[in-house]
Amino acid sequence: MKPSLVVPLLTAFVGFGLGWLARPAADHATPNPPDAAPPRPQASAPAPPAATPPPPALIPQRDTPAPPSLDETVREVAAATAAERREKVIDGKNAAKMLRLAEALGLSAAQQADLKKIISDNQRSAHASDLAPGAGAAAVLEQFAAKGTALEKSLAALLTPEQRVTFEDLRLRERDNRIETTAQRELANLSEVTDLSAEQREQVLAQLRKARATEIGAMPAALALILDSSVLPLGPVVPSAQSIQTLRQLAANQPADTSNDLHATLLETKRRQLDEQLKLLKDILTPAQLAQYRATIAEQQAIHDMMIPPPR
Repeated sequence: MKPSLVVPLLTAFVGFGLGWLARPAADHATPNPPDAAPPRPQASAPAPPAATPPPPALIPQRDTPAPPSLDETVREVAAATAAERREKVIDGKNAAKMLRLAEALGLSAAQQADLKKIISDNQRSAHASDLAPGAGAAAVLEQFAAKGTALEKSLAALLTPEQRVTFEDLRLRERDNRIETTAQRELANLSEVTDLSAEQREQVLAQLRKARATEIGAMPAALALILDSSVLPLGPVVPSAQSIQTLRQLAANQPADTSNDLHATLLETKRRQLDEQLKLLKDILTPAQLAQYRATIAEQQAIHDMMIPPPR
C-alpha cells in the first residue's frame, strides 16, 4: 500500500474510535451527518379492520308477538294505576286505624291478628246486596244492624275489661267528631249563601250542633260501628253515615216498593230537612238574610222536582 493512502485511513480510523467512546452508553444510534437529510418517519402498520356485524339478513329472527300499541298500553297502565291506587289508599287507611287502635288500647300482636280475622269474617257474612229485590229500607237497615251487633259481641270477647273501657271512649269521641264536622259543614254552606256576623256564626253553630247531636245520637251504636267513620279498620265496602241516615228516614216513612215512589220519598225527605233547617235559623238571621236562604232552598227544591222520574 502506498504511504499516501495509509496515513489518511489511519487517521480516520482513530477518529472514529474516539468518537464512539465519547458517546453516552445509553445512546447507541449513529448520529446523522450534518449534511444528511432528516430521517423519514416510518409509516405505522395499518390497524386491522374492525369487526363488522353481519348484515340484518344473517341475524336469526325470534318468533315474538308484536308489541301492543301505544293507546292500548296507556289505557292498561291507567286502569291498573287507578285500581292499585284505590287499593293502596284503602290499605293505608286500615293500617293507620289499626295502628291507632293498637296505640290507644295496647293491643298485642295476637289481638291485632284476631281483630283482622273478626272483621274479615264479618265482611264475608250476609250483605245487604244479598237481600231479595224490593226488600225495602227497613230490611237493609236490619241487615246492617245485625252485622254491627255481631261485631260488637266479637270485640267484647277479644278485649280485656280495661281495653273495652278505652274502646268505648274512642267510640264516643268518634260520634262527637261526627256531630262537629257535620255542623261545621252546614255552617260553611250557609256562609256561602249569606253574610253572617261572628255572633250569628256562633249562634247558628250552636243550633246546628244541637240538631245533629239529636239526629246522630238516635242512631244505634251497632250501626255507627260499621260506618266508614268507624274507629275499626273495616273493608273497602262500608256504608256512610248519610246513607244510614237516609235508610232510617225511609224506613220511618214506609215508602212503597216501586222505584218511582221511592225516589219521590227521598225528595220529600230532603224537602222536610230543608224546612226544618229554615225553622232552626229564622230567629237568628235578619229578614233579608232569611230571604236569601229561602231563595237558596227554593232553588234546591226546583232542582229536586226536575229529578223526579216521569210516571210509568
